[in-house]
Amino acid sequence: MALQIFNVLGREKQDFKPIHDGRVGMYVCGPTVYDDSHLGHAKTYVSFDVVVRYLRYSGYDVLYVQNITDVGHLRENEEDRVLIKAQQLQARPMQIVETYARSYFEDMDSLGVTRPDISPRASGHIPEQIEMIETLIRNENAYVVDGNVYFDVTSDDDYGKLSNRRLDEQLDENRELVGGEGKKNPADFALWKKAEPEHILRWNSPWGVGFPGWHIECSAMARKYLGANFDIHGGGIDNIYPHNENEIAQ
Repeated sequence: MALQIFNVLGREKQDFKPIHDGRVGMYVCGPTVYDDSHLGHAKTYVSFDVVVRYLRYSGYDVLYVQNITDVGHLRENEEDRVLIKAQQLQARPMQIVETYARSYFEDMDSLGVTRPDISPRASGHIPEQIEMIETLIRNENAYVVDGNVYFDVTSDDDYGKLSNRRLDEQLDENRELVGGEGKKNPADFALWKKAEPEHILRWNSPWGVGFPGWHIECSAMARKYLGANFDIHGGGIDNIYPHNENEIAQ
């Protein structure tokens, strides 16, 4: 019997057929390291550890990539989670990142979870993210507004296919949310955010000083280490929308 994997895209089990015989490229969205790990992290990473272990047991050569988000994961009020913690503890952002990244790996080690082959950090891949954003702008999937760059969801005919959300319904329900940021549509999401003077995590870009959006980070890192197409993309169920949906669009 063939190995089957449940594919959220289509909501069905499918026979697993790797792109390249004997090899599997697998990317799993990693933690945002601004606090201690919790039960949800354990559930997610133990589950994908089982997948990796079984694939290797079955004879596949698996390249397992799991990122570390250390910038750009914003709360609803658009405050960076790492910066909030740094302000609370009167520490530097990278102190927070190092403390909780180490703690995360220690927690996973204690659960017997296999460490990823590559654990790239978002802050270490700014050039790759800028390059991808430039491509999206060039292909008219994104636009610049006052130092911010947004993905135009109406440029993707398949937007919503992962989460089964109809774009026209989202736009109608949230039309009043289009406002001061200059977004064309309320569902458009940030690829690059302009950094205000008090924002510590900041980099130079073609659009001014700023920082990347959360969603572009994973797309850029997955593409760098696994290529444009790879076999398995995993993450917590709470990330299906908007994070994984936006990754597919990018």
